[in-house]
Amino acid sequence: MAVFILLSLVISLFIGWITIPNIIIISKRKRLFDSINARKVHLGAIPRLGGISFLPAVIVAFCLSLGIRTITGHDIDITYKDEFYLEILFFFAGLISLFFVGLADDLVGVGYKNKFLIQIFATIMLILAGLNIISLDGLFGIYDMPSAISVALTILVVVGAINAYNLIDGVDGLCSGLGAIALCVLSGWFYYHELYVYAMLGTSLLGCVAVFLLYNVKGKRLKVFMGDSGSLMLGYIISFLGLKFISLNAGIGEYVYNTPNPEIMVLSVIFIPVFDTVRVFTERIMRGKSPFYPDKTHIHHLFLGMEFTHMQSTGIILIMAIAFIMFNFTMQMYTISTTLLFVLNVMLGMIFLNLLPKYLIKKRESKNKTLRK
Repeated sequence: MAVFILLSLVISLFIGWITIPNIIIISKRKRLFDSINARKVHLGAIPRLGGISFLPAVIVAFCLSLGIRTITGHDIDITYKDEFYLEILFFFAGLISLFFVGLADDLVGVGYKNKFLIQIFATIMLILAGLNIISLDGLFGIYDMPSAISVALTILVVVGAINAYNLIDGVDGLCSGLGAIALCVLSGWFYYHELYVYAMLGTSLLGCVAVFLLYNVKGKRLKVFMGDSGSLMLGYIISFLGLKFISLNAGIGEYVYNTPNPEIMVLSVIFIPVFDTVRVFTERIMRGKSPFYPDKTHIHHLFLGMEFTHMQSTGIILIMAIAFIMFNFTMQMYTISTTLLFVLNVMLGMIFLNLLPKYLIKKRESKNKTLRK
């Protein structure tokens, strides 16, 4: 079955390779550039519609590879076939809705209230598919939750994750790099447990993201940004795969697995964008400002403030993301409570994403003052 996962990846790569250069050329001809303001760290007119390529890549790569798999006699396991098709129908309803609101925002701008409404609608699609957080696996002593709380928590988590990927899309290669890492880890887990169709979905986006990453980081004449149409979709697909991972390890559906602390495992995959968003929102509220107040306090802004380049900042943050994932997967080998593991993650996040960058900035400023004297 690995051949179909590889097939979906190759098709996605091909679609990205064909569509992204053409999106850049058309954007330049129509002057559809990313606006430059005080918060932006780029110079020059750069198209911001690279994420448009994600939707056709996912649909064509996934549907085509699944169709070839079916006609060659490798249909989905009958025990979870109906369950999967219900999930995928609701999933695509939410995905396409997010794509169009993201595209509208990239082209003409959309108010945050309307964006939130579509994000909530897309999350409800996943809940209708049976993918909601019904237990916290003992986090702070909480296990199974009432349905209303479960639905509310799922909406909060998914909408938060979608926006986290959108908000961290601030330097070259960061959002797409973090997304690629998350897709690799989740697809790898589904492949290992022989749930190939979910791995195929992950690689159906991974290929196009990889091509986008190349143009975003290395592009000169054909440089492009992701835009909301891409970042919203990226966060949503990762959320879908993450919720499926949790549900399988919570005893929902036909297949049940026993990965320790599944909620924390998913958190580790999306930890950097989620923690950074929570940190920034908290700091803004403490200063008496709206959590959506535009400033330069995200983790990538802090590294740029230390005179790291875009590539260096992205590289450091991606290494942090991999380190968090490795730390949590290593901790699976030990008997450790969900609460303690969560607290350890938060402590590490405070050190590496909050205290360390601020300490380095103060140290650099102090050194500069000494040199001026």
